[in-house]
Amino acid sequence: MSADATPALSSKTPPDWAGHSGNVDALIDTPRLSRLQIQLFAICAFVLFCEGYDLQALALAVPDISSEFGIAASDFSIALSASLFGMAIGGAGFAPMGDRVGRKPMLILAMLLTGGSTLAALIYPSAWWIALCRLVTGIGLGITTVNTAAIMGDYAPAKWRFFIMTLLNCFVPGGAFTAAFIAPGVIEEISWRGIFILGGVVPIGAAVVVWLLAPESLKWLVAAKPGDKRIARIAGAIAPGLDPARLFLKKGETQERISVIGLLSRAHAVRTLVIWLATASGAFCLYLMVSWLPTILREAQWSTADALFAAAAVQLGGIIGSLIIAWAIDRRFLLAGLVGGYGCSALALMGIGLLPESVLGWKVLLFLTGAGISGIQGIWISIAVVLYPLELRATSAGWVAAMSRIGAVSAPMVGGAALAANVEARSLLLALVIPIGASVLAIIFARRHFTPPPPVQEEGAKP
Repeated sequence: MSADATPALSSKTPPDWAGHSGNVDALIDTPRLSRLQIQLFAICAFVLFCEGYDLQALALAVPDISSEFGIAASDFSIALSASLFGMAIGGAGFAPMGDRVGRKPMLILAMLLTGGSTLAALIYPSAWWIALCRLVTGIGLGITTVNTAAIMGDYAPAKWRFFIMTLLNCFVPGGAFTAAFIAPGVIEEISWRGIFILGGVVPIGAAVVVWLLAPESLKWLVAAKPGDKRIARIAGAIAPGLDPARLFLKKGETQERISVIGLLSRAHAVRTLVIWLATASGAFCLYLMVSWLPTILREAQWSTADALFAAAAVQLGGIIGSLIIAWAIDRRFLLAGLVGGYGCSALALMGIGLLPESVLGWKVLLFLTGAGISGIQGIWISIAVVLYPLELRATSAGWVAAMSRIGAVSAPMVGGAALAANVEARSLLLALVIPIGASVLAIIFARRHFTPPPPVQEEGAKP
């Protein structure tokens, strides 16, 4: 079976495909989703779900690994940071290879690295071996983040591009929420090893799905491999009757990938620096909670189930918050969505720090915290694509992913130090108001740089 062979979309053929100009942008921006696009988005959702699950896996297993082998929980600080450091390496160092070899091969490689290294962590459960395995896992996840964003952006119509990318990015917290939600049952039935077995087998299955069913980026094929036989199959699936020999890209889209210097030019420097600051600080806050929340709540005498469900509340809040914020941004309320989301998280964290402690109350407040911090964190890479010109989008996405990991990689270290110093959970969470507040002030200061562009109307396109 050909990996890019796709059956006819429907019995109802759109009019005038044979007379279409051949502009690939106009073809993709047609205000209808083909079966091929829907199939690709479903595959990307599955891949991102695996990413979210594996991001959360170690944090959920640390308390039980620590108890079984007599290893101090704080000894896993490096292991928890290793995956995030690996994501920075994967995002900035390896993911841009998708511009040279294609998005699809990189996604297959990413899932194989993620699944294989997660299973390998079971070979020798020591803090250092797990740290090495998590570094490789992180490289795979970093490749996943950037190349799913790139291929989703290549196939999403302009009218819905931001919403589709944001919606699919919700599957990252969705995977993390699922991991936290099922962890108590998995640990009870199989032990902590079950979390890693699922986190290894499922991504390997995802690699097979990508290989068999995902198309390569049509824009990339037209730009990098004109004449490739896959172009005709993919174009035929999207627009039956269109002559693939007529396909072309606008001049700017065939240029080589521009370096990070372009992001720091006069036109983009302020926006770039603010996005980097907000991405790094948001990732620090999110991954401190993701990495240590189950452990610090256990130390505060919460039951295992309550601690894990509190971690799940952050991820569930991120899913719902991301959809609400995306709805606002899709209606061109980008600034209001960002400031409102972060403001919600800051108020919730202040509530945790200043109000009397309550298990139910904290779960609600952690849900609201996740709605802003986790919700916006999943949107930043979409913003990095939408707010920059085409020739800078891959570079922007890669560097946003890298800056996110730079912020995230320090979070487990700080959390481990706080745990070793016996810092109370409420004090640690209250301190997160500082980086979130700094992001809000920076976004407000640079507000004129955060206006999403209107949809592009292609002349001569008659879908």
